[in-house]
Amino acid sequence: MHEIVSLDGHEVYALKDRFPVTITDVELYKHLGRAGEWVVISKDVAQAKRPPERAAILSSGVVAIFLAPAVEKLPPHQQAATILWQWGAIVRQRETQANGLFLLPINKGSQFKSL
Repeated sequence: MHEIVSLDGHEVYALKDRFPVTITDVELYKHLGRAGEWVVISKDVAQAKRPPERAAILSSGVVAIFLAPAVEKLPPHQQAATILWQWGAIVRQRETQANGLFLLPINKGSQFKSL
């Protein structure tokens, strides 16, 4: 994914390649908030519901995008294709939202759902 989105000046990383696997979600979002305008794409939609993680996301300035259940059920290569298809919309979310928690839809023309 990084090679494709880097053509437009963006970067994609697996969080496990940038942070210790022992970092808590709350600490991760605090760190990302200090580091700039991040988008985190995750399968762990429970973060949007757990009060400590939700508060950390909202106070950090991170835009968190969670895979919709229909996307999560897809094979990994189709999940990646869905993320790439929605990449322009993901970038717009970052540009227009100070922070937030959103559900990545499976349908190409669907809007992000706020969580």
